[in-house]
Parts: sequence; C-alpha cells; structure tokens
Amino acid sequence: MYTSHINAVDIEVTDRCNAECPVCPRSQAGGEIMPYVKNQELDLDYFKLIGRHFLAHITKWNFCGTKGDPASAQELFEILEYILECNSRTEIRVRTNGGARNSKFWTRLGNLFKDKDCMVVWSVDGWEDTNHIYRKNVKWEKLYENMRSYISTGANSMWEFNRFEHNHKDIPTVQAFCNRHNIFLDIRDPYGFQKIEVDSLHEKINDSQDRKEIKSTTLIKPIPVYNKTGDGDSSIFAYSIKPYGIPQEKLLDEHEYSQKVSEYKPGVYDKRHWENIKQDQIKYRVKCKATDNKQQIYIDSNGMIMPCCYTASKYQMGDEQCIEMFEPIKEKLFVTESNTIYDVLDTVLYTTTMPAGINGTMNDKVGYCITCVQHCRYGLSIHDD
Repeated sequence: MYTSHINAVDIEVTDRCNAECPVCPRSQAGGEIMPYVKNQELDLDYFKLIGRHFLAHITKWNFCGTKGDPASAQELFEILEYILECNSRTEIRVRTNGGARNSKFWTRLGNLFKDKDCMVVWSVDGWEDTNHIYRKNVKWEKLYENMRSYISTGANSMWEFNRFEHNHKDIPTVQAFCNRHNIFLDIRDPYGFQKIEVDSLHEKINDSQDRKEIKSTTLIKPIPVYNKTGDGDSSIFAYSIKPYGIPQEKLLDEHEYSQKVSEYKPGVYDKRHWENIKQDQIKYRVKCKATDNKQQIYIDSNGMIMPCCYTASKYQMGDEQCIEMFEPIKEKLFVTESNTIYDVLDTVLYTTTMPAGINGTMNDKVGYCITCVQHCRYGLSIHDD
C-alpha cells in the first residue's frame, strides 16, 4: 500500500470531549453518547513505544477528532513535546473546540509551538451568543480565555468557521478579531445537511418508485440537535440548525422526537446494495487520500493503526465490511514490545487487503472497499470485457 516510509499521521489521541456537537458520531446528534465511545486516550508511553526512529521520519501530524477533542487528553502537552524532541522540524496541527483545559495549559502550549511549524486550529462556529448552538456545551468565556492565552504567546493559529444561518452575522466580528491577531480564517460550508428528494406532498420518494412518473423536488434537511433526558438511553429533539442562504420553502425541517441508544443498529453501509458492482463489472476510479502524494496512517484513540480516519470510524461504528477486513488480524494492528509499527504496516491488511479494496479485486462479494469508494472515488466507468 505504501511506497516509502510513512511521513504523515492523523491521530485521535482521545475519544473524550467536552462538547456535544450534533454532527459528531460521538453522540445521538448532541444527545446520549454512542456505545462505541470508550472514553480512552493515548499516553506518552505509547509514543515512546512507537519509537524515536519512526517519529523522526514524520513530517506532518494532524491531531484531530472523529469522536474526541485532543485537548481532553491528559498528556497531550508531554506527547507534543516528545514528538518535537524527535523531529523539531515536523509540522503539527491540533484541532480543538477550545473549551477544554485552562489558560495555563494554552499559554504553555503556545510557548511550545512558538517559532515552529505548529499551530492550533480553533473549531469555533460563531461568537459569544452563537457558538454554542452548534458547538453544544462549549462555554464561551472559557473558550475565549483559552484562545487569548494561546494567542498572547505569538504562536500560530487558524480559525475554522462553519457558516450556518444563525452565525453568518458574526463573520465580520470574527474577521476583525483574526486580522488583529494574525489568525488565518477559513470559512467553510459544513457537513451534515441532507438532500431529500420529495414529491409535491413532501413525501420522501423511495428507490422503488418510478421517478419519471413523479413530480419531485429536492429539499434540504436541517441538522437536528438532541438533548439527553438523564436516563442514559434517551435523547429528545431540542432544535434544528439551518444552512446559510437557503429559503424556508426549500427546507424539510421535520425530525424524530426521540432516539434511544439501546436501539442503535451497528453498520454503516449495507453490503447487499453493493454486490452488483462485481456482478455487473462496474469499475471505479479511487484515489486513496492516504497514499496519493503522501504516505499517511491513522492512529485511533485505542492505539490501533488504521489506514485512514474513514475506515477507522466505519470499523468502530460497526460497518460489516470493515469488520470483515480488520477483525481477523486486529491483534496485529497494535504496537507492543514485540510488535513494532513496521510489523503492523507489513500485515496483510496493508500489503494485500487495502490495495485490493482500492483496485476492486478484494476477495468478497463486493470487490471494492465500500468506504474507499464512498470517500475517495473520482469517477466510474463500465468494464466491458
């Protein structure tokens, strides 16, 4: 799968988080926590086990979160300090909602990052009266104090701002703040809004219906936000978040009143819907984002070495195909005293399974890794032997 030494790492150093963002797979749309969240984290000893030789080759680190916030890891500072000891020229990005820890921690981190190719990426979606609408449970006073403490050191920052209907008015304020403090501002269109094809009565059109006989339109479904009920299982609908610039008549703002963790059904992609790929000899073009122009791995919060965050997330969420791919060699995907990270990268997952999944030659009923097709496809053609 890889043609040279790994040089980039995406890592979820913990799956703990202070926030309850509705699109995050950590919870039921901001409500009860999902069963695959284990409240675990990596410590400094784990990085020492990986070893200085491997860490010295890494030129880019992305401390991100598919379920957690890196600032919630107790030994984050010591880990970052050790990484920089191994390679002082490495690039580090720490993505955070900014609401965890205290000003002392962020000042210390700023002093560590100053004059290096390192920065904090602030995932903040609004100002004082709006950020908490999407970044649920993040306290503005604490976030603002933490951000100011870090900025005061002169270390580099970036602000990633998801634009919604409720926070668009804050953009001039955020721009002025970023200009004053030399922060790069990235205004983004967020994930999480679904396009729903409906008929004239706003009934969702099923795959089995003949669309030629139905006058349909596409509506946008706002992001639902749920609250916990306190019973450890149930989440109740609280409000919805609307996309920026979409008129009310183009929205389908209808949501389930309640959800239960006990009714969670593992599985992301239904393999049966993809089995016609091999049967009909459909050929996809897939560019692996982990290997295209870089050699990158993903490290999960339990220490498991995975090809990317997409496959890791689907595996953790119970995707049937990913479980079939990873589970037989799961124990070999962890670094131990007797199993180095180079041993992990020499397993059948990396030498055979993933390359076959990317190329469509995997030995199952689908042929392709469905996750790869969903996230890294750039076109398709029909194979006509």
